[in-house]
Amino acid sequence: MTPQPYTYLKGDSRGDAFSFVVEPFSEDFVGNLSWKFFGNQLLRCASLHAGRRGFGFDDMIRHNHVWVLSRLVIDLERMPTTGEPYTIETWVSRVYRQFTDRHFAITSPTGFNYGFATSTWALISLDSRSSADLENLPNGGFSDLTIDIEPGIGTARRVRLKQDQPIKTYVAGYSDLDINGHVNSIRYIETALDLFPVEQFKTHRPARIEALYTAEAYAADTLLYYMTPVDDTTHLVEIRRQHDNLPVFKAAIVWKPL
Repeated sequence: MTPQPYTYLKGDSRGDAFSFVVEPFSEDFVGNLSWKFFGNQLLRCASLHAGRRGFGFDDMIRHNHVWVLSRLVIDLERMPTTGEPYTIETWVSRVYRQFTDRHFAITSPTGFNYGFATSTWALISLDSRSSADLENLPNGGFSDLTIDIEPGIGTARRVRLKQDQPIKTYVAGYSDLDINGHVNSIRYIETALDLFPVEQFKTHRPARIEALYTAEAYAADTLLYYMTPVDDTTHLVEIRRQHDNLPVFKAAIVWKPL
């Protein structure tokens, strides 16, 4: 499927667009927008969009529920660079049982598509830790706010690693945590990219990241990192909690030359 241009959503009040500029403090060492800033901007735009329509963090926490990211696929033609303006547009395309699909288009003011992202979220009860049925929310939930457009970048592949020996051990701390007290979703991606040598980023870029979030990690949890190459361009990464060997994050990372 060919990605849909983000202009399909212009003028549709069910989607939102947010404008940014790549500032010096938001770059990586080669001048691209860093994955830390970019990933967290995606999550921030999602939160703002949901909050404006009555199903954001503040609305859900009043009912003792929180949104939890289950899948995230980011597919980029290139990352915005120093001084470049860019827009992140977000919308929800589907609500089904325990999950909802949210998409993003990342564009320039001239209409160039930097890329797209697609995500899947669950609404979790803080009491029972079970998923809410999104098809039976009070007052009809937010199904009437969906837009039937998908970026067409595909889904996250199944990731299975059989390594017994981790290549890295990391203890989660204060700077890793989000508002829910869990390790931040984008922090997993950051630390996974840290598995690669710095020299690789001088010649190649992560063009596509397919992430699966399978459990939660907290402060003081020891995390074990495993990685295996699929071919010359793709690596699989898995992060497990040491105390129970349970995977908390899995990803496929696809590289392209700069």
